Amino acid sequence: MAGRKKTCLKKVPFNRRINENILNILRDYAKSHNITETEALESAILLQTNIEKLKGDKIMKLCIPTSEGRLCGHFGHCDSFTIADVDPVKKEILNIEEKVPDEGISCQSANWIASQGVSKVLAGGMGARPMMSFMQNGIEVVAGCPELPIREILEKYLSNTLEPGENSCGSEGSDHHHCHHSENHHCHE
Repeated sequence: MAGRKKTCLKKVPFNRRINENILNILRDYAKSHNITETEALESAILLQTNIEKLKGDKIMKLCIPTSEGRLCGHFGHCDSFTIADVDPVKKEILNIEEKVPDEGISCQSANWIASQGVSKVLAGGMGARPMMSFMQNGIEVVAGCPELPIREILEKYLSNTLEPGENSCGSEGSDHHHCHHSENHHCHE
């Protein structure tokens, strides 16, 4: 092995697939900078990790299942999802957008929500299947949130005054879709 350049300086965790175009860019970068493709890949992974850490420290994406401008008491029955960018340090709402996945809304919308860069879901009731899907995507769920207007939910969350109750749709091992809500229930059942 004399004369062979060491290629792995640090162990870098990596569990994503890489797009072929990105691989070609990394190959070209490695050639032009006289480093191995592995070193180029490690550099790219470390750069991405640092970018995510910096972004994560400043901006957080929250998702709220929404109906009629309020948090919907049943995750799978909302009209849309509100995606909000917030700064938890400054306690500011930076951006609020209502979105609907192309495939429509269902209890299986967790993967779409994960693709939006969301790190936390503020929900009323949620069944076991979407709860598990969020967990598998590394997204924290705060269930049992009250059916308040979106801006009010976000403000309460940022000021640490949001007081979630019981998850009205979840029970251990159950994945039912019939929930009992308050008289202010705004979902379409």
